[in-house]
Amino acid sequence: MKVFVALLFAFLCSIAHCGLTNEQLLRTVKSSKRKILPLNDENFENILNGKRDYHIIAFFTSEAPQINCVLCKDIAPEYELVAQSWFQDHPNGIIEAEEEENQNDEEGLAKAPLKNVYFFKSEFVESRKLFSLFQLNNIPKIFYFKPTEALGPNNFLKERQEYQFFQGDQKSLMMSWLQELTGHKFNVYIPINRTKLFLNIFVGFTGTLLAKRFRKQIGNVLLSKIAWVVFSLVAVLLFTTGFMFNKIRSTPYVIEHPDGRTEYFMPGQQTQLGVETQIMSFVYGLLSILVIVLIKRAPEIKTPSVNLVLVVIVSALIFALFSFLLSIFGLKAGGFPYRFIKFF
Repeated sequence: MKVFVALLFAFLCSIAHCGLTNEQLLRTVKSSKRKILPLNDENFENILNGKRDYHIIAFFTSEAPQINCVLCKDIAPEYELVAQSWFQDHPNGIIEAEEEENQNDEEGLAKAPLKNVYFFKSEFVESRKLFSLFQLNNIPKIFYFKPTEALGPNNFLKERQEYQFFQGDQKSLMMSWLQELTGHKFNVYIPINRTKLFLNIFVGFTGTLLAKRFRKQIGNVLLSKIAWVVFSLVAVLLFTTGFMFNKIRSTPYVIEHPDGRTEYFMPGQQTQLGVETQIMSFVYGLLSILVIVLIKRAPEIKTPSVNLVLVVIVSALIFALFSFLLSIFGLKAGGFPYRFIKFF
């Protein structure tokens, strides 16, 4: 890969005085396994300056560990997927049939000819001058540069259009943005994860063999009342304490502040952390067990002194846990006045 990049850089530098034509870029992309070309301080003037008979999409990012750009790592696979999907549909660029089809719409009005689209990636470590020209204070950034006849130096700085990172599926949002700017239809082709596929086949095959080998034991477990009671209680506790809320909204587990503080509960009824579900499930489960012990087990003890000690201990634990529950509810519902023991 490093050899290819070095050759690619040499190729781009060799045409520094004649610019890059659509045919040259297309040949470079077709000879590359990865369809995203490098954009750096050595070649950006040849690519972005001057006449361009094609669309350019540039991804400004950094994979350097000292920068630790988390969003860059999240966006990179989405950007690469869009680029790979485009070239899967257009391995030879825009063909004549597509141009002819686009020449006239339903009303017979002439349309602008379609242009090829090329995807670039600019790494901060290799592109400090370019990043400085754009005055980038944060990354990642994705810029679009339209075809142009302008020949002045650094005209690309005022020609760019920036992609906005809204919440949602980035590859779908990116494709909609590109469709609007380029006039092309973008499809997405998600590659098959062969490792995951083979793993699922192996797990399925092994599970089938084990189910056949231990079918009697599995049948006994499925018909066991205790197993169903445990499963039902765990499910009820999880779903009544916000498990699905966390899954749907992808809530963080805890919140850690720069000063070292860690938050385990978020105030308000519409916000929640992952650890809250676990804490609340544990409190509700423990309260349920204590109530069952108090009602069912304590009366079975015939020794009065032992019975009294057990009732006192269980009642004290119920009182403490319920006070803890009220404190949590007061934190979540601002203005709730009732407390037994004030924990926070």
